Amino acid sequence: MAQRPDPGVTRYENSAGEVRWRVTYDLPPGPDGERRRTTKRGFATVKDANRFRRDALARHEQGLGRDPAQGRQRLADYLRAWLDGLSVKPTSRADYRQSIECYIAPRIGGIRLEQLTPEHLDRLYRGLETNGKRRGPCRTDGRTCPVNGCAPDMHDGLSAKSVRNVHGCLHVALEAAVARGYLPRNVADLANPPKARRARSRNARDHCWTRDQLVAFLDHSRESNDRYHALWFLIATTGLRRAEALALRWSDIELDRARLTIRQTVTVANGVIVWQRDAKSDDSERTIALDTRTVAVLNDHRRRQLEERLAAGPAWSTHPQDQDLVFTRPDGTAIPPKRASQQFTRQVDAAGLPRIGVHGLRHTWATLALRAGVPIKVVSQRIGHADPAVTMQVYAHALEGDDATAAEITATAIFGDG
Repeated sequence: MAQRPDPGVTRYENSAGEVRWRVTYDLPPGPDGERRRTTKRGFATVKDANRFRRDALARHEQGLGRDPAQGRQRLADYLRAWLDGLSVKPTSRADYRQSIECYIAPRIGGIRLEQLTPEHLDRLYRGLETNGKRRGPCRTDGRTCPVNGCAPDMHDGLSAKSVRNVHGCLHVALEAAVARGYLPRNVADLANPPKARRARSRNARDHCWTRDQLVAFLDHSRESNDRYHALWFLIATTGLRRAEALALRWSDIELDRARLTIRQTVTVANGVIVWQRDAKSDDSERTIALDTRTVAVLNDHRRRQLEERLAAGPAWSTHPQDQDLVFTRPDGTAIPPKRASQQFTRQVDAAGLPRIGVHGLRHTWATLALRAGVPIKVVSQRIGHADPAVTMQVYAHALEGDDATAAEITATAIFGDG
């Protein structure tokens, strides 16, 4: 016996004269209280139509129902609305916005959310790999895209990492669409972004100096009267991150008690300096002790800063965000992280040492501390790792001789020197 259609299931003929079945049912009222009716067509049998209707209603009762009306919006419109409502750090917001406005919206932003397929994403990724760059010199005559409105195909491709960042933005956004019932699945799960390329091993071992190299650099920095000398010295003797050191204020440092507290970081988003009170991890906000040499260097730096401020007079920055900063430019404004890195590289080159980057000072401190016998838990706490296991993984090279040392020490304790 033929199955009877459920309420809301109706018969119709398509353009080819074939019998098909249509499902119409009501969704829960929207935020405005208005009834929302949705229709799904194209079922070959009444049984399929009935099953779809019953499953859909069951999902709605469980709070898992879809909202097809939202699925009909354009991808670019959805992504912008999603980003506007997202709670993330300013730097993450800037990265997402760049992915949306520079790479996604111009190429596939007009596709309806419900019509988006893995193939759309694959074509997007391949196109970005081929000619994705939107800034910089064109391949034609060196002109610049924003000024001359050059076509995308005049540009080189993005790196695999940059394309994966675009994929990451899409994946997070589409996952939210699935959770809200706009889509039945996340098509980004089925897409094929470029594989993460395994770079040449560039770990902490590759980015740190020996003790003699570190001392040579600090001596050169001091003797050349580098105004950033105290910054390098502090990072080299504490293992602070660049963003943490540049965000320090004098109220964070107790020179009389030889300690400082990390409370915020500084970064740049969309060309604007941004202060972030939330730390990289729960363990990033921490208080650490200072050695006597570092205290002396900071005292000297403070005297020099006061002299600069007196010399600058009214030109010294009065912006609230610049007040009480430990490290500033000559006019009292905050130092952008990139500027600090550029100055560090100039000093490294002038000293004739291998380039390691500012973060290399942090790696150098941790490596030398572990080799000097400082317990790994203490090192982990000082550099703000959430778990000592992370410290062990990053700085395994500094612990390579510990096993042999432990064997000798234990044997001596058991059997004596004889």
